[in-house]
Amino acid sequence: MINGNANEFVDGLYYGDERWFMFGGVKYFIQGWVKNEEFTLELEQMEPEPKQNRPLWTKTCSCDRKQEIVESFLKAPVFDGKTFWQAEQEIEWVDW
Repeated sequence: MINGNANEFVDGLYYGDERWFMFGGVKYFIQGWVKNEEFTLELEQMEPEPKQNRPLWTKTCSCDRKQEIVESFLKAPVFDGKTFWQAEQEIEWVDW
């Protein structure tokens, strides 16, 4: 991971921390939140503006299953067909 530690980046996802990052010239935003004892993790494309007004990836489950949600994100081929760990060396962690 460029400008950061990939393990630290992922660790924050379990707590719903906001993360801004770049991959392939695209700016992304990922965040999680708890509502009604459910945890949601959501990935959005920020720039260039996406053609569809919806998240690129989102999942919700009970709070006691947060780990499953984060693991599901890490395995999703959302980065030009690559998973997070396959694309990790090309991902730049930015603070925007």
